[in-house]
Amino acid sequence: MVLFRGDIKCKSLQRRTSISVILPADNIHFLNDSEEIVEKPYRTLYLLHGLYGSDDIFLANTSIQKFAEDHGIAIVIPCGENSFYLDDVASHRMFGEYVGHELLDITRNIFPLSEKREDTFIAGFSMGGYGALRNGLKYCENFSKIGMISAALITDDIADYGDNHNVLYSRQFYESIFGNLDEVIGSDKDPKFLIDNCKNIPEIYMACGLDDFLFKKNADFYQFLKSRDIDATFVGSEGEHTWEFCDEFIKEFIKRL
Repeated sequence: MVLFRGDIKCKSLQRRTSISVILPADNIHFLNDSEEIVEKPYRTLYLLHGLYGSDDIFLANTSIQKFAEDHGIAIVIPCGENSFYLDDVASHRMFGEYVGHELLDITRNIFPLSEKREDTFIAGFSMGGYGALRNGLKYCENFSKIGMISAALITDDIADYGDNHNVLYSRQFYESIFGNLDEVIGSDKDPKFLIDNCKNIPEIYMACGLDDFLFKKNADFYQFLKSRDIDATFVGSEGEHTWEFCDEFIKEFIKRL
């Protein structure tokens, strides 16, 4: 396994931003004098962190590096700040365009990553789960599978949020990201709208803990997907909104790739 951490210049954000990249190369096992060669170009998972995170947070809180090596897959982790991976034209913080399109071009130019849709996947945890769904659908020509772990599927009731000191339920906070909250439903920020308007929907995998505060939102969205005959899997398992749950089920998603 090879780990690269650095920064790249991107047009979508009009600045430099950090990324972490895991490659399944140099799988040398010194104790038994063996080496595993993973065929290039690599299948690739673009993995999105949650609120308050950065590109290094999966490295610190999960065993994703070892799992990527064991399953011969490259993983690219961008820094999405607290953007929900949406586009803000006024500030030129185009995080949706970045993770859905430009990041693929940049990383494929630097690393030996497959350019095939069937080898390219997007997933995320919490805020990143929403970002993976939104951008996996908006840029569905680029991704064949979407993974959502404890996804922050908040758009159905986001317009009902009020003043709250807790940022998770703060209308002011979400207005700074989503814009006019009364206009989210029926826009490209609304996953249900994207499902109904996407012609090539990627396969969707969802997992959420039974004691997670987001469980009902995830279960309801899965029922929506089934009502549209979408190819989707939903796992509701014991657990809460924790890194332990994320670690377990991001691995389950990778097993399916």
